[in-house]
Amino acid sequence: MYDIYTIVDYLFPLIVALGLVFSWKVPTARWFLLSYFFVVLFSSASFPITIQWNTHYYIFEALINIVFIFPILYRRDLALFLYSKTGLDFYHQVYKKQKLSAQECVIILVVALSVLANVITWLEVLAYKYYWLDNAYFKLYCRDNIILLIQFLLCGCFITYSLKAESRELNYDRAQN
Repeated sequence: MYDIYTIVDYLFPLIVALGLVFSWKVPTARWFLLSYFFVVLFSSASFPITIQWNTHYYIFEALINIVFIFPILYRRDLALFLYSKTGLDFYHQVYKKQKLSAQECVIILVVALSVLANVITWLEVLAYKYYWLDNAYFKLYCRDNIILLIQFLLCGCFITYSLKAESRELNYDRAQN
């Protein structure tokens, strides 16, 4: 049963990479997925270190989840900054065409749920550590299943985002003409 958690942990970067393949022709989607890919790489690289933290692992995971919201909220500003520094038309296109999609809104909500689950787990582990609780029920029986569901939802959101990227771009171009 625990193998499914490991499989899903490695599935998410694969889904982001697959999304890049599906939507490579669309600059806004490429920028979004590349931004996410770097966050996923950072999360994966820090995992072997943070998993050894017994108590504070869950608050670190909550902070990493907050970082997962940054590519949605700040990628347009980052594209404008990079355009001002490099002058590349790619960043200017991304800045002009970037609009918040329904999938991005769902990603924000799902990631916020993940932050909440990790903060609850962290508080529960602290209470257990200082003998305020006799059992860390949420950590032992709920958290891993909630995170598994969240990862499946995120994979679905990223696939949907990638598949609809070209039609969003065409709708933007039609609205401008």
